[in-house]
Amino acid sequence: MPITKQNFGQAFEVYNTNQDFFILTQNKEATIESSINDIDAIPPNCTMEQKIYVGIWQGGKITAVLDLIENFPEQGSFWIGLLLVHGSLHGKKIGSNIVNAVLNAAMSAGYKSVQLGVIENNAKGISFWQRHGFEIIRRSGNILIMASQIERD
Repeated sequence: MPITKQNFGQAFEVYNTNQDFFILTQNKEATIESSINDIDAIPPNCTMEQKIYVGIWQGGKITAVLDLIENFPEQGSFWIGLLLVHGSLHGKKIGSNIVNAVLNAAMSAGYKSVQLGVIENNAKGISFWQRHGFEIIRRSGNILIMASQIERD
């Protein structure tokens, strides 16, 4: 379900249970005021039509937030801007299931890669993405750009 300003309070539950991530990556806790900006945040030279910002609900409760950009950083690539799983659900394969679904959807839609950035001091994040076949392809400051090349039969 798309996340909007009207339902962002529910999405912020996921942000709030991942404050360690925000302290690690932004040196401060996330607030609803700062986090609501994620709804409209897009990289340079992108349009809102490329953005998919959704909450994933299960049994009436929000379980994850996913931010995707189509055809970024180049045509034929899908960019994962954010994947947050509710803190109470860590270790239950929800993140893995979402990553697999994104990879399958990207492959079905004809994309050649899925990319993302991970701050270099986020060892848990790097390990998670590597377990899902992502490899470091370049560095941009303290951000490691990782990619999964999509295999086609």
